[in-house]
Amino acid sequence: MNDPDLESMLLEEDQGWRRLHVLLRSIPRDRLDEPTVTTDGWSPKDVMFHIGAWLAEAARQLERMREGTYRPVEEMVDELNRAWFALSRTLDVPTARAELESARVIARDALGALPTLTTDARGWFEESAWLHYAEHVTDLERWLGA
Repeated sequence: MNDPDLESMLLEEDQGWRRLHVLLRSIPRDRLDEPTVTTDGWSPKDVMFHIGAWLAEAARQLERMREGTYRPVEEMVDELNRAWFALSRTLDVPTARAELESARVIARDALGALPTLTTDARGWFEESAWLHYAEHVTDLERWLGA
């Protein structure tokens, strides 16, 4: 798909990614498991995995759109977030980082493979990518400044 909207979305995502990536790299390694980013006990590692899990889910939904099997469903955001948080607590930092990095690539590829950029596709990608990054950049910056 050679679409100016797609190019704009990918550029916006890349800018948000760079900001998130630089921030995550600035966190001292000995603090990546520190469960004080949120009042729920999230660590920077948990934030990494959480963002990666949503990117992976977006990629899955985008792939369904490409295949013609996508059906909008009532998302169980809180349930998914709780399940992913429980899973992230069992992972080491390199695994959480790998999930984040690989899910980003897969989501970008899935978006680019769509024959047309629909409202649903745009929503899944925006909400799981740069809008989501910005939300957690704010959390991490506040945490680092505390």
